[in-house]
Amino acid sequence: MLFRLIYNVIIEISFPILWIVGLFSKKINLFTRGRSIAFKILKSKLLDQGQWAWFHVASLGEFEQAKPLIIAYKKHFPKDKILLTFFSPSGYEIKKNFSYADCICYLPWDTTKNVNRFLDFCNVKLAIFVKYEFWPNFFNGLHKRKIPVYSVSSIFRPQQLFFRWYGVGYRKLLYGVKHYFVQNDLSKKLLNNLGINAVSVNGDTRIDRVYQMVKQENKLEIMDDFTSGIKCFVAGSTWPEDHNLIEDLLKKKTPLKIVIVPHEVSRKVIGNLEKKIKLPYAKWSTYDIMKDSKKRILIVDKIGELSKIYSYAAFAYVGGGFKNKKLHNTLEPAAFSIPVIIGPYFKTFQEAAALVGLGGIFSIKNKSELKNIFDYILLNDQIRKKAGMINGKYISKSIGASSRFINKLKELHS
Repeated sequence: MLFRLIYNVIIEISFPILWIVGLFSKKINLFTRGRSIAFKILKSKLLDQGQWAWFHVASLGEFEQAKPLIIAYKKHFPKDKILLTFFSPSGYEIKKNFSYADCICYLPWDTTKNVNRFLDFCNVKLAIFVKYEFWPNFFNGLHKRKIPVYSVSSIFRPQQLFFRWYGVGYRKLLYGVKHYFVQNDLSKKLLNNLGINAVSVNGDTRIDRVYQMVKQENKLEIMDDFTSGIKCFVAGSTWPEDHNLIEDLLKKKTPLKIVIVPHEVSRKVIGNLEKKIKLPYAKWSTYDIMKDSKKRILIVDKIGELSKIYSYAAFAYVGGGFKNKKLHNTLEPAAFSIPVIIGPYFKTFQEAAALVGLGGIFSIKNKSELKNIFDYILLNDQIRKKAGMINGKYISKSIGASSRFINKLKELHS
């Protein structure tokens, strides 16, 4: 009771504060203004008519976990329509035109008033929350209306608030989920210890997506021209910290091409990156076949091409690993059976930790270690092929989470 009171006070006062912050932050402005039209979108898409399956994700990474589930759900339950909600602008703004969803909008702010308005209007058959998404008022509203809630690709750790003595109020949310589709045995054990037994170790649904990604057409004209058969090193989803790390690679010639794909492509980020480059370089947005094909460095100042760009790489670096819990998707390059280099913060990412242990991913802490690993992989074909095979094998052996989810859902709703 005390938890809910404190939570609701924080929720009520925080949104007006975010409106003010949004005057000075483009991302927060998208966050607040996007929510202001959420109910208008729901009404225009007739969420009060027909039968809807609701998928909710936090951002882009969680969307990649939901995507194969949504596609599979559409195939096996064709009469149901799909509602997809996002918490973060970094997911919504990129995927708001996802063709498999019938309605896409921001998750309304988790106040009791918004929840009641949302659930009173929307004809939701079931709700599927991906990974870490647990919203007290939405869960309470769904439970009151006897709408089943599923948690998919979820991961639990002893350090989480759920399992602390002072997290008892938050822990109660866990009992409102009809079935958990978790990624590992530890998550199942932690839930079982709380008396929650409706749990399946289902794996990571992203692996199904990246496995299919390898089989699709990944041809990009710019990459074909830029690489021209020369080995390519891709630094993907990079942040300024990563640009500082790879700075030395941008100052002297190497026997391969280097492609940098920043996570953010704002003028400021791209401009600061350009200042670090001491060699002739090209930019995706202004690429000219006559002028740029012989250059050694390419900056991709466009969102949405990274997964295909990895298909051209001999090995890759994945950014975000110099911030705790910020490492980006290592499964995408791993799916193309290439070695991957990351920063030191990876232990909360199950797939990265597993592949570091197996030898397919290499973790580094500084420029010196990057140089050593870079040269080690570049100059040893056998090592490069072995590490790549480890990654490819891990992906191929781990597929099937989406089909297991659908089969269980059929069983629960039969």
